[in-house]
Amino acid sequence: MTLIVDVRSREEFVKSHIKGALNIPVFDLKYHLDFLKSQKVRFYCNSGRRSKMGVDYLATKGIKASFIPAGELDKFEQEGLPMVCAVNYLAVKPGMESEFEEKARGLCEITYTMTGFLGSKVFRVASISYGGSMLMGAYKDIDVTPTKYVMLTYWESSAAHEAFHKAPVIVDGFRSLMPYLARMPYEEICEIVR
Repeated sequence: MTLIVDVRSREEFVKSHIKGALNIPVFDLKYHLDFLKSQKVRFYCNSGRRSKMGVDYLATKGIKASFIPAGELDKFEQEGLPMVCAVNYLAVKPGMESEFEEKARGLCEITYTMTGFLGSKVFRVASISYGGSMLMGAYKDIDVTPTKYVMLTYWESSAAHEAFHKAPVIVDGFRSLMPYLARMPYEEICEIVR
């Protein structure tokens, strides 16, 4: 039996994938070598680029694989779910980062049980990229104050996300974060395109 592996991101996979495919993003293949070496593997992605990267990477590890050309993907039955991302921007008062992170971790654990929730990521801003910001400057001695966080939550729909915000336990959870914030947080709802 052939194992079909989608090497795109998790978000791309959730939105649409070959029915029965397994999702292992191309940059995560290194964590699955023991599993893949005993399989007959066919990779796929949207354009064929990441699939070829996967085949080439496995070849360096002595594992043979092939890929499904992008032009043949419509021959396979597809399945998937709609998915939106809520992006939260937060700034935390200096010296309160540890307490904030602990409270946010607890709120995330509650969120896992909410209807329509598909996952999350939390980032702490560590520096500023002058290149990515198209600014001139040096890459050292950058102090991001107050400490900023970006929290991403993934949902089956905007309606599921809005229902989440109405749950009393979530309202209380967000209120418990307020004493740690240096400025008012805000949130954007994004449609995932890739």
